[in-house]
Amino acid sequence: MLKLTIGKLNIQLNGVDAEQIPDNTLLFRSDFQGEADLTYTIRIGENPPVISSPVIYRAKDIMVFGKPDGLEARLLYMPDSRDCYAYYEEISEKEINIYVNGAYLNHLKIDTIFISLLALERHEERRGAFILHCAYMSFDGKAILFSGPSGIGKSTHSGLWCNEYPDRTCVLNGDKCLLTMDDGRLFANGWPVCGSSGICQNERREVAAIILLQQSMINQFIEEKPMRNFKQLLAQITVNYWNNQYTDDAMNFIESLLQRTGCATYACNISSEAVVTLYNKLKEKRWIC
Repeated sequence: MLKLTIGKLNIQLNGVDAEQIPDNTLLFRSDFQGEADLTYTIRIGENPPVISSPVIYRAKDIMVFGKPDGLEARLLYMPDSRDCYAYYEEISEKEINIYVNGAYLNHLKIDTIFISLLALERHEERRGAFILHCAYMSFDGKAILFSGPSGIGKSTHSGLWCNEYPDRTCVLNGDKCLLTMDDGRLFANGWPVCGSSGICQNERREVAAIILLQQSMINQFIEEKPMRNFKQLLAQITVNYWNNQYTDDAMNFIESLLQRTGCATYACNISSEAVVTLYNKLKEKRWIC
């Protein structure tokens, strides 16, 4: 039995040991006391039950089934083929069975594969937490989040900040963070998936600013209308759009964070000058000290 604490969830894993799951996931090992919020039983090589629930969503790598009482089941497929590597089934709001195709046992060591098994975005949402696609950087103990589509330069830009302000800056995750709202303040939390950056730490910081990156020859800090920021953030937050309640909760969360946290677009080139320009603007806005 393994215990993890990820965001607001205390998790118990049955059926796997530490050697079978990703190293980044093990950063979230826990010794919490009492009952787990979620208990997963992972059944490797066992045949799943016959699926009788209706399909409510279908994509290349997932098929989602609606069960009674708002529960879900999922067939998970390898992204580069139609091979099914696992079946996820909620028995109750707290109990989940996962049937893993034995041919893909070694794939459990891959961050994205293993975390996809757990459907954590669904369970974190119920507790008001959402995954943001971003480079998560700590500056003077506060989080600055660089968000935007893949390839826009999030990791590169955060790395330039580390070069320019090495004693004040470190990158905590190169690809994602988990956002939570506590006592009216927005926090970035560690997440066990970090993309190709290889940078993953289980750390929590209050968010000072969210910077929506764009590529440009000229460095320009742009304060967009709230609706523009809203749409850009919604595109970068993991949302199960087949679940109307989830979608509503995500939109309400974004509205709330925009009222509490600095958010702006930064059109920039990739240079030290871009870092200094943004730093000065964030100081002027008093989003950082």
